[in-house]
Amino acid sequence: MASVDEVREDLMRLLDRSENWLNGLRGIPGLAISDAEIDEQVRDLRGQRGRALSALLNVGLLGRQSSGKSFLISGLQNGLRYVRFEQQDGGYTEQYIGILPSSPTPTTACPSTVRPVHADSGVHASERGLLRVRFVGHPEGEWAEIGTNLAPSVVAAYGAADGDRANRMPDHYQLEVEQIELLIENALLPAKFFDLPGAESPNLAYEQIMRNAWAEADCFIYVTQGTATLTTGELKLVTDLYNHYLQTGKPVLWVLTGIDRANQLGNDNRPGWQSAVETNNAYLHERFALPDGTGATFIGEGFLPVSPAWEAQGDLDEAEGNERAAQRNRSNSRMAALRDRLTELIENGTGQYHLRKIADEAFRLVRARHRDVTDVLDARQLSVEELTTERDNLRRRLHQTERSAERIRAELENELNRYVRATERLFGELKDVFHQELDALIDSGNLGAEHLAEVKVHQTRKFNEWMTGEQGPATVWTQHVEALDAQARNLLHSELGGDEHSARLVSETPIEPGDLLSSLDERRRYDVYGMVQAGGAAISIVSALGSVGAALMTSLSLSAVTGGVALVGVGAVAAAKVLKVRKSVVDQARDQRKNQLDQEAQQARTDFATVARQQGQVLADAVDSHIAEHRQRLRNAQLQIEERIEDPDISSSLELVAQLKPVDRAGRAIVNDLMDFSSATQGVGVGALSVHRE
Repeated sequence: MASVDEVREDLMRLLDRSENWLNGLRGIPGLAISDAEIDEQVRDLRGQRGRALSALLNVGLLGRQSSGKSFLISGLQNGLRYVRFEQQDGGYTEQYIGILPSSPTPTTACPSTVRPVHADSGVHASERGLLRVRFVGHPEGEWAEIGTNLAPSVVAAYGAADGDRANRMPDHYQLEVEQIELLIENALLPAKFFDLPGAESPNLAYEQIMRNAWAEADCFIYVTQGTATLTTGELKLVTDLYNHYLQTGKPVLWVLTGIDRANQLGNDNRPGWQSAVETNNAYLHERFALPDGTGATFIGEGFLPVSPAWEAQGDLDEAEGNERAAQRNRSNSRMAALRDRLTELIENGTGQYHLRKIADEAFRLVRARHRDVTDVLDARQLSVEELTTERDNLRRRLHQTERSAERIRAELENELNRYVRATERLFGELKDVFHQELDALIDSGNLGAEHLAEVKVHQTRKFNEWMTGEQGPATVWTQHVEALDAQARNLLHSELGGDEHSARLVSETPIEPGDLLSSLDERRRYDVYGMVQAGGAAISIVSALGSVGAALMTSLSLSAVTGGVALVGVGAVAAAKVLKVRKSVVDQARDQRKNQLDQEAQQARTDFATVARQQGQVLADAVDSHIAEHRQRLRNAQLQIEERIEDPDISSSLELVAQLKPVDRAGRAIVNDLMDFSSATQGVGVGALSVHRE
């Protein structure tokens, strides 16, 4: 199997050929392609090239506030510096300076992204990187570039909760920051990191950003401090992560950071961080290593202890010529081991996955332009005697295409509604499934935070089992979606393909399974999280409808079926005795939790219907887009024919044909090679990846 570097080199050559071919279309008469359009598509290809060189892994960092996520990202990407400041009394103070703001107190005010860029990308992101900011209320996708290699106080002014707004640009004093992004050169890992807000402070304003980050992530790092152990307050976030793992299979790495601050020996003559590792691992196994083994790969080998601070100290030791101290600090930091695990994910699948996505985007771009060339070539090779006949055929096909759009959409909507109703009826048994699985478990505890989390884990597991069973809604719905996709492709073929006499010009674009959905702009990515938000922070998402599968529907209602209820605390039992109610407060809470199972089952059904119909809308939009492209090709071909009828000079057409034939051959070769590249890199999906453990 080729390495990621070898595969990337192959893709670079294809992207270079694609760019050269596009530039070669400039000035060719008869092609309805402006230089501005070519410039835009060349920029797209160069952007794809930059992505291939810089970001082959998307990593979401989760953890409670001040768990060290920002500090860890700075360390992983060579952006952390340890500095000593000499004092007048001969001593010194020290400071760690990272590319993201960090401190022992709650720091990150908004979602942050650190994205590597290649030196040839044209983006000036040297030293501490280029800071970009998106403000609340500004148009989606609009970023303000703040500057490159900024002082930490300026970065903190935009991205830290305690940042001083006086360090912002004056025009930004009163603006609320929605998200910051740091573009960096010289990154150690070709990985994009999402630094997400802490578990204790969900902010609904960041909900969409959080959803997108969970959807884009190929894996997650859960971060906690070496000076503390996992708390009950983190149970919800870890449980949400477990939910997401069951749906997508995305790997989770567990990191205990800051071990330099927990290195004192305890009563057992071991550093304190070692006890924290054991306690945290036991905590995970007690709650998530279920009898059926589903928790084993979720937990893996458990927490990896690391210290970005020690590694940064090692860098300073090396600069000062103290090689022994540098080697010791770097070894003790264990940061290389964490990078190795992330690199392993890239080599084992995510690298080729991202490169294949880039190749598919380039394929769609070049194929569309190649079709334009082919259409003009076909029109110019017609004999004079055929011109009038073909013009009439094109007019008829245009009229037919106009009618086809409405007819196809109506037929797809009818089928969609039928499939939704058929699958929705399956949810009638869900409440009984929940009660059989959970009633006894609910009665076995006091419904404190730990007990509720245990109920939630079991409910999530059972929901996934039921949804993905042989006759479960996820399985059935996947079959329906595939049938709907096939029906859409068949309708397009029968309506747009034409017959053997009328399809000489503007041949139909072949549509393979999944093509319609993958052809949509990635910015229109559809995720299935969020119809009902449990407690405002449960996140369970799948990124693209194009990856239709069981995971798609298992994620749709987890926020509904695993939510908490308004329960009276156990501490109120004494008050219940005073009130002399027939049932204790705990018994009432248990009844309430059981009753909510029925509500959650009904909400899952409602969510399913909403999500399913929205999926149908996405497919219908893809069909409309395909028809619109076909219609435009017909119109362009009609213009070519009408020009020839008005000026039937054969010599000019022959000259254009001679010019276009080599362009056509070169474009066809690139399209075929991009298809071959995509086929060769098919394999392990992101959700199926795992991290090899020593």
